[in-house]
Amino acid sequence: MKGLPHEHPQTLTIYTPSGVLPTSAGLKLAAKRLKACGFEVQVDETASAKHQRFGGSDEQRLAAIHRVAAAAPSVALASRGGYGLTRLLDAIDWPLLARSVEQGTRWVGYSDLTALQMGMLAHTKTPSWCGPHAVDDFGRETLDEVTPDCFMEAMSGELEAVGFKTEAGFDGLSVQGVLWGAI
Repeated sequence: MKGLPHEHPQTLTIYTPSGVLPTSAGLKLAAKRLKACGFEVQVDETASAKHQRFGGSDEQRLAAIHRVAAAAPSVALASRGGYGLTRLLDAIDWPLLARSVEQGTRWVGYSDLTALQMGMLAHTKTPSWCGPHAVDDFGRETLDEVTPDCFMEAMSGELEAVGFKTEAGFDGLSVQGVLWGAI
C-alpha cells in the first residue's frame, strides 16, 4: 500500500451520511489502514450513530455533512453507502459544501453518496470524487490490492489514467467535458 508523502500529511474525515454501520470494527480497521497510508484521520462524532436503518437521524446525518464541510479536511470520506441521502438534499447547505471544495476538500464515495455528488454539481458546479468508502472498502477483513494504491494516487494528484474493460479491438477514446457519474 502506497502512502502519502510524509512532509505533507492530508487530513481525512470519515462520516456516515447514509446507512448504519453494522459494527464499529470496520470503522476502526478503516481508520487504522488510512492512517498507515499517511492521512491524519478524524472520525466524525456521529459516524457510529444509529436510527432505524440509518447512520443516525436525518438531523444527525445532516449536521455531520455540515460539520465536515465546515472543517474542510483534505478528504471527506463516506463510511458506506446504502440509503438516506435523498432525504437530506433539500436541507443541505450547498454553498458551505462548495466552500469546502474551494478550500481543497475532496468528497469521496459512491452508491448513495451519488445523490450528494450530483447535488453538489447541480447546485454549485463543484466536483466530487467517485471512489471507495471507508468501511465498505478500507474496513473489509481482506483489503484488495488495487483500491488503496488507486485511492492514494487519486488523492495525491498522481493518478494518470483509469482503466475500463472493453470489447476486443477497442482502441480507446479521447473526450473532454464534465463527467456525471453514478453507481
